[in-house]
Order: sequence, then C-alpha cells, then structure tokens
Amino acid sequence: MPDTPGPLPSGPTAQDGPRRRGVRSVDRALDVLSAFSAAHPRLQLSELAAAAGLPKASTHRLAVTLVERGFLRQADDGAYVLGNRLLELGSLVSATTALAHLTQGVAEELIRSTGETVLVAEIDWRDRSLLITAKREAPHSPESLSPLGRRSALGNGCISRAILSGLPVEDSEEIVATLRLAQRTPASITDPEAFRRELRTCRRYGYAVEIGEFIAGIAGVAVPVMVAGRPAGAVAVCGHTARMSRRRLEALGTHIKYLLGRAAATNPPASPRAG
Repeated sequence: MPDTPGPLPSGPTAQDGPRRRGVRSVDRALDVLSAFSAAHPRLQLSELAAAAGLPKASTHRLAVTLVERGFLRQADDGAYVLGNRLLELGSLVSATTALAHLTQGVAEELIRSTGETVLVAEIDWRDRSLLITAKREAPHSPESLSPLGRRSALGNGCISRAILSGLPVEDSEEIVATLRLAQRTPASITDPEAFRRELRTCRRYGYAVEIGEFIAGIAGVAVPVMVAGRPAGAVAVCGHTARMSRRRLEALGTHIKYLLGRAAATNPPASPRAG
C-alpha cells in the first residue's frame, strides 16, 4: 500500500549525535539521496535542502553533480527525483544477496504456477524494517500491493509474522513486545497476545496466513527464508480474497515451503568469505 505523504523529514542536527567519520562531501551527498522516500519521491530544491539539513547553495551544487552522474533527475517543474543509476545499482544489490540466491527461482516458479503476485521481502534487523526486494506481478495484480523497493516497519501482515516465526521464541518475544501493531484494516491484529497466538500457529505449520489484515480485500501467505539458521526475509503470494480462500492459502504455504526447501538443498548460498 502506498505510503501517505507526511511532513518532510528534518535533516541531521547536533542533537542527533556525532557524525560518522568519513569524507564530508560524500556524507552530504548521501544525506541528499536519503532525503527521498516513498512519501516524498519529488522534492523542490528548498525542500531537499531542508530535508537533508544543508544550506540551499550546497544542496544545489550536490544536486547538479548527482544529476550529471545519473543518481538524480530533474523534472520539468524543477523538482528532483531519484535517477536510474540507483535503480541499476539497486538491482545488483538485490541480485547478489543470499536471499536472492535462494528465492529467484522460487519466485519465478510461483508466478507461473499460481498466477498470483509474488513478493520477496528482506528483513533489516538493525532497524527491524522490511524491504521489498523482488516482485513478480500477475496481470490482475492490485495496485495497492507493495511496490518494489518499498520499506516498512515490521508489524502486521503475513510477511512480518513469517519472519518472526523463524526466530527463537525468546528473540521474537522481545521484538513483539516493542512492535507497533497498527489498525490498517478492521481485520488487523492489534492485540499483542492475539499476535503471539498467530506466531505460535506460524511456527507449527511453517507459514503465515492473512486475510484482509494488511490491505482490505487482499489475502496472502508467507514463508520465512532461512539463511545460516536465521530468517533473512520471506516469500509471499498475495491476491484478492475472492481468489484466495483459506484452504488455498494453506496449500500455497505448503507449496512455498517445499520450493524453498528444494532450493536450499540443491543450490545452497555460498558461505561468506573470510576477510
């Protein structure tokens, strides 16, 4: 579901603590790029400067360089948007992870066999956020489904529950105690104890099912993707509730588990190189 635009994020301040060590100009260029978000994909120069916490003149010089190198584009109305060079680099990142290694073939087979949209999400345990790293769209895919590259907080929905179910109980309990369980739809699970019961069910069957909890009218099932014994993300199949009965969702959950198990057995990710 698309993010709702809100106030522009404020730039770094002294209260944010000391800056990272490194090259200041590079740090500032990254502040400019980091000012963009799903809620604010287009920024005028003054907005970009405010969001990056930089003087307008410095922001303009950085923006000109980033446009020349393809990391930003400038629209006809003068607004800045992210450039195609980032898309190119992003595809290289997503294609070289252990998660991608295990899920690429699985996602392709699922879109062929189910005719429903397939999502692959990666978990960032540092800030407990989910990033949609791959999406195979069905011809009838709802526009409200998460777009490629969307980042969201761990919380409601089958993808979050699938990932949490892959953790040891004590680890997932620590995280659940801090989750913000938003009321996204009337069916959203917002009670922590009800959420814990769903997690226990996920662990028992190896997949998480949701019907209209994250987006009204959309159902899905997700299975955690384990790398080195820890969940690195999840694979989900989603579609309209009219086509996705609970019985079908459960059958799909079992099928995704089988495909992921086969992928891990026949094509395991390479071990990280010591360095």
